[in-house]
This record gives sequence, structure tokens and C-alpha cells, in this order.
Amino acid sequence: MQTDIPFTNTDVGAKKVSVRGELYGALQQSLEVDAVLAVARVYDAPSKKYPARCLRAALELMTSRVQDLPEIVERSNIKRSLAFLGEKSPVIGTVDLGRDAFVAQFVPEYRSTLESGSVVKAIETLKHIRDKRIAHNEAAMTKGPTWEALKQLIDHAKDFVGVVGWAFCGCVYTNDGKYLLSDDAKRPSRALNGLLERLR
Repeated sequence: MQTDIPFTNTDVGAKKVSVRGELYGALQQSLEVDAVLAVARVYDAPSKKYPARCLRAALELMTSRVQDLPEIVERSNIKRSLAFLGEKSPVIGTVDLGRDAFVAQFVPEYRSTLESGSVVKAIETLKHIRDKRIAHNEAAMTKGPTWEALKQLIDHAKDFVGVVGWAFCGCVYTNDGKYLLSDDAKRPSRALNGLLERLR
């Protein structure tokens, strides 16, 4: 399965391991499939029949169960985590007004991000690849989104987790614009870098 998403997680790069094309190609294809499935799952539409841990379901839960959420405490940290919305975003001002006002403004603002043209296009392409080329192995020649588009989708999810972590979970996922779990996610990449360097 080829999704045309360049495999750029390693510093060594494809050129230096071209002589081991079969091994590298197998790793690349496996990781491409995992990336497509993981990101597409995060952007799935909510379903009552098949509950999914997706962004839209989380937004619906925040709206419908707002009274069950704790009151906002880490106001300054929440404001910093909202930087991705821009300094003039009205959401930032609602942090000082409390939980209800914040949720009422944040949910539609973030939902508008999910409904922007570039995001919708990238999601539709990902889901087409998942449903047609991965799930059913159809020979469609649709190209996948670029790595940059895939990364942008992941960044949107990180932004959401960072805000909700500070606001309602008592967990620090973002600090000064850095997603703290990224280093953990890079551990396999660093290990693969070391392996490929030894094989040179």
C-alpha cells in the first residue's frame, strides 16, 4: 500500500539506506498504514453505535456534560495553551469567566478549525485511503496527503489535548508551546536511527 506520505521520521533518510530497500520499504509501508489509521481515527465522526475516541466526540461530551467538568483553575496556563487560536481570539477572554463561558466559546471555535478547507480536504483523503485502499485493498490510485498535511492534523489534536489537559484534567501535556509527549513518541525513531547508522 502506497500512500505517498514521505517517511521523514529518521535523520538517516532513504538515500543512505537505499541498498537495503526491501527492509526499508517494508518498514515505511507499515508505518504509513499505522499513521493513516491513527490520524483518521482521531478525526472520525461520532457514532452512537460504535463509540470512538475522536475529537468531535470529545467536543460533544464537553458541551453535553459541561456541568460535570471541574471549574477552571490554571487560568494563565490555559491562556498560553490557547496561543494556536491567535492573540485576538475571544476564547482567551472567557477563561477568566469560568468553565461554562469557556466551553461555550471554545467548542465552536475549535470545531471551526476542524471544518476549515485544508483540514477537511486532508481528512477526506485520509479516510478514502483507509476505507478503500487499506480496509478493502482496492486498487484506487488516490494519493495521500503530504507529510506536512498529516503533521498539521496531528498538531491540531495536540492543541486540543493541551488545552483540555490544563483546563479539566489536571494534566500537563503542553508547556510553553511544546507538546511534552513528543519526546516519548520519538524514542522508536531514535532507536531506528541508531540501528541504521550501525548498518551503514
